[in-house]
Amino acid sequence: MGLKQAALWGLLAGIFNSIPYYGPLLVTAGLALVGYLQFGELGMTAAVAGASLVITTLEGSLLTPLLIGQASSMNQVAVFAGLLFWSWVWGVWGMLLAVPMMMVVKVICDHVEPLHPVGHLLGD
Repeated sequence: MGLKQAALWGLLAGIFNSIPYYGPLLVTAGLALVGYLQFGELGMTAAVAGASLVITTLEGSLLTPLLIGQASSMNQVAVFAGLLFWSWVWGVWGMLLAVPMMMVVKVICDHVEPLHPVGHLLGD
């Protein structure tokens, strides 16, 4: 699209995309601002911000859940309960770390014989 320093914005989008809800919003707003400053046209600004929003939406709605689901085979109810518990205990940090912590626990339980029932409970 001709945006200057596109690689930097791609890197920032990848980093900020790990922040639920607000990360993609910050990247889209930042790209809209930079697009307006660079091009000076509302049409091009909307195109840059829209492309960012479409890519982020497709990645967050289709690609990431598919890959995480295949890689972890986690029980959705257990993930939901873990998210509720850890967000209650640690707030935003608990919400961000709940799924990775549960995946680590599942892998450990799958590889330690006495903990297989817990791994089976956490699995799909």
